[in-house]
Amino acid sequence: MFNRLLSTVVILLCCLSSVSAQPIRLVDQQGREVVLQQPATRIVTTFTPANLFSLSLGLADQLVGIGGSTKQSPLISQLLGERDPLVIGSRSAGTSLETIVALNPDLVLVYGKKDGYRLADRLTSLGIASIIIQPETFSDAQAVLDLIAKAAGVEDKAATIAAENQRLANIISTALADLPKEQRLQAYYASSSDLFRTASEQMFQHELMAKAGLDNVVSGVPGFFPKVNAEQLLLWKPQILVRGSNGSDKVDEQLNDSLMTSLKKLPQVHIPQGSFWDMPSPMAMASALYVAANAYPERFKSIDVEAEIARYYQVAFGQSCLSPLQEFKKC
Repeated sequence: MFNRLLSTVVILLCCLSSVSAQPIRLVDQQGREVVLQQPATRIVTTFTPANLFSLSLGLADQLVGIGGSTKQSPLISQLLGERDPLVIGSRSAGTSLETIVALNPDLVLVYGKKDGYRLADRLTSLGIASIIIQPETFSDAQAVLDLIAKAAGVEDKAATIAAENQRLANIISTALADLPKEQRLQAYYASSSDLFRTASEQMFQHELMAKAGLDNVVSGVPGFFPKVNAEQLLLWKPQILVRGSNGSDKVDEQLNDSLMTSLKKLPQVHIPQGSFWDMPSPMAMASALYVAANAYPERFKSIDVEAEIARYYQVAFGQSCLSPLQEFKKC
């Protein structure tokens, strides 16, 4: 009787082990199928949004390599704590394939551009799994979270963040629900490095403004951060400026030009420096709430926007004080 019982337990454990060992099948944002034999525990990221998505999913311990210069970011440094993943390069300076290979990763997160495609192909040829991600929209951002979470076995965390993003989206849509189309503000996005570098309809910043109830005056202008001239900008007659997050005095200097007098007088929404709020990231909806509340303050006067965003950071990152609207140096 005991032997039969023991045999049954062994069979059940073997079955459970077989179920848990099922391969993880992923389809990345370029349609590539990637198969992992088990959840990724040694992850390399190659660009800033990938760092942010991974850290929001609580994968700091799994990051053995990190791309970009974001280790100098107070936010990223706070999230990494005492951990010290190796810097493998950046998109601008180039990524070191040799360094990545030496880290023996079981997953590399690659940016979906030409150089990224080549890197992914090279990694595949070396037997290293990689997924291409290209978060350009709000829906893309959630898809990236879901993809990385599935790869790392933390799908519950991605679902929690999705619910929190929906909560913030509901706050925005409720506040702007009865805003007539003709009262939507005409907005112009100014890159932090140049007033005349803006966001086209194909870029994340365009959707950010749309989520915040703003109409982007740039229409039909193609390209990535297209350059416009002063005459065209004035003809668009924007009613509000949305300013990029990186610190620079150049835009202020350009606005001081005599030709730009009318623009200088416009309301301005400054994306907080170091927030990563004007790039595709897990914090995209928090950014939309911030922009909307600053663009239409009367409609959000009964909402504690700082508290709502702090709550988001508590859910996503485990620390409300990491919000750029808080003094997170005190975390």
